[in-house]
Amino acid sequence: MINKPPGWGYHAAAVITTLVIAWWVSVPFSYAESGVVVIFALVPLVLYWAVRLIVALIHDATAVWRRILGWLPLPLIVLVLWAAVDADLPFKTRFALSQSSMERFAQDVLRGGTQGLPVCAGTGLFPVCGHVIAEENEPTGVELQINEWLIGGSRCFVWASHGQPRADDYEYGLRHLTGSWWGCRGWDGW
Repeated sequence: MINKPPGWGYHAAAVITTLVIAWWVSVPFSYAESGVVVIFALVPLVLYWAVRLIVALIHDATAVWRRILGWLPLPLIVLVLWAAVDADLPFKTRFALSQSSMERFAQDVLRGGTQGLPVCAGTGLFPVCGHVIAEENEPTGVELQINEWLIGGSRCFVWASHGQPRADDYEYGLRHLTGSWWGCRGWDGW
């Protein structure tokens, strides 16, 4: 049995870990916690797979090569995750699917004109709380703070109806996304 590849439960753990990492990087600025998941979940899975493969190859290489398709899921999962994160696909996909809904919400918040308590809603795939940004009492856009369960509210979007938001308001990070949309990172700096 030593030369058998890891079972489906093992691969399910790898897929779940991959989905958690993809979720943590699907915001304008990735959370450092995604690195923690890589270190404490994905790396042990890969090390277990590698040790098991080496032991199996030493014990009976012919049997391993006959079952090579059973050994391939983990390297493929890790390769696909790496390529997707490198290309920023989790964020680009989530943002593209949410952009029109967030824009309607930002326009509604801007029309409401409130600078006090934020207005919260689920917009597309992002739960956000929005408030009007103003300079010299003139509304210039809307900040949408991402308000996800298990993720702190340190990542946000800015829908700037009058050009680029002031960079000094977002000293921890400001990233142009498209058109009037900017991604921002809050005070925690993670």
